[in-house]
Amino acid sequence: MNMKSLFKTNKAMSEVISGMLMIGLVIVLIATVWVVINNVVGKETKNIESCFGNFDKITINEAYTCYNSSSKETHFSINVGEVTLDELVISISSGGASKTMKLTSTDAGLTYLKTYPDTPGAVMPENNSGKTYILNMTNASLTGSPDSIQIASVIGGQKCQTSDSLESIEECSSL
Repeated sequence: MNMKSLFKTNKAMSEVISGMLMIGLVIVLIATVWVVINNVVGKETKNIESCFGNFDKITINEAYTCYNSSSKETHFSINVGEVTLDELVISISSGGASKTMKLTSTDAGLTYLKTYPDTPGAVMPENNSGKTYILNMTNASLTGSPDSIQIASVIGGQKCQTSDSLESIEECSSL
């Protein structure tokens, strides 16, 4: 064996080893990126899953929703289907201002909101039921008739998008 053939063999071995190292490095980088992306997507999917499929299960009952201009009270009715809620978020807008209320299974202590018929204390409806509420617009720092009512839910600790809204609230005397 002469010296030239010995150096050619070593050079070939060096190229094979560096090729293997490059392939190993690419595999490690791909695995690292996969783990990071999988964790981020997994967390977002869990957040979305709690709200998925519940959009039409929480609605405003228009038949029992109106504004009484003489008493300055807004009556609104909410129906809840087969869904387990943590909270119910209600937002009422009037004259450029809005009031957001959070209802749970215990009394929220909102002095300007009561349950129909004139029962102090307001809790959210249970599964497969509905409740009608009376909001004293003056005590809630809202003026005039309501412009809109929106409801959203909190399920599994995740606030979901607006479930239902009503843009036109009629006078109670016309119902």
